[in-house]
Amino acid sequence: MSWHPGLGKLDRSHLPGKFKTWCYQFTLYQHLMWPLKLSEIASTAVLKMDSKANNYIRKWLGLPLCLSNVALFGRNTLQLPLKSLNLGYRQEKVRLGFELRDSSDPFVQKAKAPVRTGRKWRAEQAVDQAISQLKHQEIVGWLQPGRSGLGWGPAPKLWSKASKKERKELVVSEVTRMEDEMYTIRAVSQCQQGRWTNWEAVTNRAITWADMEDSTSEAELPHKNPSLQHILTGCKSALTRDRWRHDQVPRKLAEVLEARRLEVNNTSSSTSQLRIHFVRQGAEAQNINQKEWSVLTPGCEWNMRVDLDQQLKFPVEIATTSLRPDIVLWSTSSRTVIMAELTVPWEEGMEAAFERKKEKYSELSAACTEAGWKASTYPMEVGCRGFTGKSIQRFLKVLGITGSRQKKALGELAEEAEQGSFWLWLRRKDATWGKQGS
Repeated sequence: MSWHPGLGKLDRSHLPGKFKTWCYQFTLYQHLMWPLKLSEIASTAVLKMDSKANNYIRKWLGLPLCLSNVALFGRNTLQLPLKSLNLGYRQEKVRLGFELRDSSDPFVQKAKAPVRTGRKWRAEQAVDQAISQLKHQEIVGWLQPGRSGLGWGPAPKLWSKASKKERKELVVSEVTRMEDEMYTIRAVSQCQQGRWTNWEAVTNRAITWADMEDSTSEAELPHKNPSLQHILTGCKSALTRDRWRHDQVPRKLAEVLEARRLEVNNTSSSTSQLRIHFVRQGAEAQNINQKEWSVLTPGCEWNMRVDLDQQLKFPVEIATTSLRPDIVLWSTSSRTVIMAELTVPWEEGMEAAFERKKEKYSELSAACTEAGWKASTYPMEVGCRGFTGKSIQRFLKVLGITGSRQKKALGELAEEAEQGSFWLWLRRKDATWGKQGS
C-alpha cells in the first residue's frame, strides 16, 4: 500500500501547505478507504498510519506538534474540514459488518464471515452496541441537547421505521457519534485546548476549504509580547482609543438591519397577517409556506439609529437618558422600541457580558415601558476570535432574518470581528499606540 511514499511526495512538492493538505484529503485518503474496508488490517496498524499522516498535516498547516487530534478531527466549536483516517477505517469496517449481517443472500448470512480488525477494536461489537443504542433511543424518546427547548431541531430517524439502507447509515452515524464522544471526553481533560467545552453561549463554526484558502498568513511575532487575551479584551489603549474593531461589527449589522427595515416598511400590513388553515375531518393537511413571525410589524414606519460615526442620541419622544445603545429601532405608530447592544468579548465571557448589558439597560427599558412604549432589550455577543453567540442568532430570528440570510449575516459578522482582532494583534508592535496623534 503506497501510503508513506505518497505522503513523502506530497511533502517534497512545492505546493503551499494548505494545498498539500487538500491533496491528501481528496486523493490519498479517498484511494485508501476501499483497501482498508476489504483488507484484514489491524486497528493498531491504522492508528500508526493515522499518526504519521497527522504529523504531516500539522507540518503543512503550520500547527504545533502538541495540538491533539481532538482539535483536528473532533466536532468542536471550531470544526476543520479534515477527516481522520482511523475514524474512516472504523466507519468502513462497520459498513462491511452490517452489510454481511443484513445481506439479502441467505448463504452470506449463514456464512457469518468475521470482520477481522485486531483485538483492541472489533467491528461486530461496535455494530451490536450501535444497534442497542438506537433501539434504546427509540424507547426513551426525543431528547433535547443542551438548553434547547422542546421541539428544537429536526426529528431523529427511528430504527423501527427506517429502511435497510437507512439503518446502515444510522449505525454508521451512531458509531461516529460514539467516537466524537471520546474526543469530547479527551477535550474536557485538557486544560488549554479544551477550554471551548465551557463556551455555552457560542454557536459552532465550521471552517471550509474556501476559508482556508482565503486565510491570511501569520505575522512575525516578537520575542516579548503581551498575551492575546489581554490585547483583544483587556488593553485600554487598544479598546478605548482605537474603536475600529468594535465599530466594524455594528456597521455590518446595521447594513443587515437597514435592508430588513426597508423591506418591512415597504410591505403593507394586510399581507403580513398570519392565517390559520383548518383541516376538515378525513382530509389531509397541505403544506403552505407562511412567513415567520417578526417583531417588526409591517407598515409601521420603523426608524433606526446606530452609534457609529456620530454620538448616538436616544430619541427624545421615547425617553431622556444618557445611555447610548449601539442600535435603536422604534416605531411611533405602534409605540415599540427595540434596543440592541453589541459586545465583542473573549468567548469564555459571553454569558457574563450578556448579563452585564442586560442589567445596564434594564432601567432604560423600564422607563420606556412607563412612558407607554413596548420596550425590548437585546444584548448580543460576537467573540473576538470569530465565534458568534446564540444571542445574536435569536435577535436576527426575532427580526425575521432567517434561513440563508441569517447564515450569511452571521458569517459576515464573525469575519468582521476576526479581521478586527487580527488588526489589533498586528498593531501591538506600534510604538505610537496609545499616544496622542497616533
